[in-house]
Amino acid sequence: MPERKRKAPTLVDLCVNVAISHVRYLGDVGETDLLLLDRILPHCTLDQLMHVEKSTVGRDLSPVTDKLWKRFYELQFGEANANLAIERMSRCKASFRWRDLYEAKLKVIAKQEDEAVARLRQSYKKEDTSMFFFYFAYLCFIAYCYDL
Repeated sequence: MPERKRKAPTLVDLCVNVAISHVRYLGDVGETDLLLLDRILPHCTLDQLMHVEKSTVGRDLSPVTDKLWKRFYELQFGEANANLAIERMSRCKASFRWRDLYEAKLKVIAKQEDEAVARLRQSYKKEDTSMFFFYFAYLCFIAYCYDL
């Protein structure tokens, strides 16, 4: 049986593999070729991807990162919400970067949570107030009954 010869990896492949294994240290990617970033950035976590995009100055990485942000959007908020966002964009004939949609959705959820907490606080406040009046009335009744 003939022996298969393994092809040696190219220098570019070796560099990409090193970059992938050290993706947590990435920051400003400068003028790195988009084809290389397309191989490296899918290995980033959400926080790492956010850091790379915020660190990279003077360059739009959305041609590479947009599909990654869409994936994070789907994972965080569900495929139904992603499809709804796509439908709304097509209906309005507008297009947004998925990173912007992700951040906007986080703000909406935070606002909804704040409103729910405020309603809960108000509910407890009403309960505390009504309990105060209940105890006050009870004490007045006791004082009346016992001529205090």
